[in-house]
Amino acid sequence: MKTKRHFLFPAIFCQLIFLINIHGLCAREAALVQTRKGWGYLCKDSTWLISPQFENLEMNKTTFEAVTPKSSIGSFSEGMVRYSNRSIWGYYNDLGERSIPEKFDGARDFSDSLAAVKKINKWGYIDKKGSWVIQPLYADAYNFSNGLAPVKVGKRWGYIDKTGKWFIEPKFEDAFSFRENLAAVKLEGEWGYINLSGAMVIKPSFELAFNFKNGLARIRTEEGYGYIDTVGRIIVKPVFISVAHFSESFVRVRVNDFCVYVNQKGQVIGKNKFRYAENFSDGAARVRNEEKWGFIDTTTEWLLKPAFDGAGDFVNGIARVKNGDAWMFINKKGEHLFNKQVFEKAEDFNNGLAPAKTNTGWGYLKENGEWYISPTFEACRDFQETSETLR
Repeated sequence: MKTKRHFLFPAIFCQLIFLINIHGLCAREAALVQTRKGWGYLCKDSTWLISPQFENLEMNKTTFEAVTPKSSIGSFSEGMVRYSNRSIWGYYNDLGERSIPEKFDGARDFSDSLAAVKKINKWGYIDKKGSWVIQPLYADAYNFSNGLAPVKVGKRWGYIDKTGKWFIEPKFEDAFSFRENLAAVKLEGEWGYINLSGAMVIKPSFELAFNFKNGLARIRTEEGYGYIDTVGRIIVKPVFISVAHFSESFVRVRVNDFCVYVNQKGQVIGKNKFRYAENFSDGAARVRNEEKWGFIDTTTEWLLKPAFDGAGDFVNGIARVKNGDAWMFINKKGEHLFNKQVFEKAEDFNNGLAPAKTNTGWGYLKENGEWYISPTFEACRDFQETSETLR
């Protein structure tokens, strides 16, 4: 007589795979959400990655010390997120575990697998286990990038490698982390750029200089703001009161009381100028003349003429606009979407979801107008990737 075989192992294996997949859904993306208990990280399956408990948000990555004794939490970077409790800092990992308990007087985000942290008025670097890799010896310290980090000793900045050895001796008055193989440094009152060998490849000649992005960097001279490329050539003449970041090959600049748009050749596009303007997104930019907002295309001609009391960016053909006290979503024809639903507040879509508020609270809308997560929260932010291994 044959006995029945029970495939116990495959069944258990399938259950494990299911559980791993569910956890993976949570670990890859989570959003900062506020309840009455505070801020925490919510997964897309509506489970908590980090339970709501924090009073403040530390969204600015350059902010590293709490200005109040309240608790706070930041954004994920390389699978880790910093938090503070009564001005003492630690880190959660992407499993929602308090992997590095609070014990530091200041903390920055992880970058290049290390984080700058402050202990007894000196900065050093730790790994993701919380162990010291570089002892706290510095007056200040910024993020590692390309294996190098700017640190301050006395009144001068230099660059160290991941063993703590000086790669570039401290001689700069100020210094930034490397971006796109170049770093902005200040020497004798002016800013220039060095390469990864420490050679000054763009001579110090600017009043201000910023990080490179997509081959361009914002700079300021006596005449105003402009842009240079990676060899120091002027791309956008530094003659403007202010310049934004390039977006979709255009940058908005301010000339006297008006904004115009400039392309990557430094040419002003179109003939129109606007009182206020924002960056291009999805082939359109929101602009304001006098009291109303509208949208223009990449020739600066009107896509939708000014008619709105407020507006957000177009994303996948959908934008939020405000009429009176009500927010709604429209397409590029100006048609009211989602069965003409209106909301108390709303934010732009990001990766298919938009935070929106009704009289019951904040939740997340899908691009078809259906609720992905019902509106029950005090506040919420966009979903972000949390797991370094899944990026």
